[in-house]
Amino acid sequence: EGTAVKCVLGGTVEKVYTDDQLGRTVIVKHSSGRKTLYANLNDTIPVQEGDKVNAGTVLGTVGKTALSECALESHLHFAFFVDGKAVDPATKVKLG
Repeated sequence: EGTAVKCVLGGTVEKVYTDDQLGRTVIVKHSSGRKTLYANLNDTIPVQEGDKVNAGTVLGTVGKTALSECALESHLHFAFFVDGKAVDPATKVKLG
């Protein structure tokens, strides 16, 4: 909890919202039909919809806002989409 969450690719913040299950969430739209989702963030989100972000831009910090995962230790819920379909993030970006 509290670890900085950084954007993996440059793009535009498409949505900042609270998801009923995943908690505080940021979606970033990238080129070539790609989007990334960062969820279970703390309530303080330093970016807004429409902001341009670079790889490494801090989108928030790991929190405990995901109701569906409240029994788990604090962690980031990360997803990568290409043309609206979820793909294994490890095949698209270097993680860790």
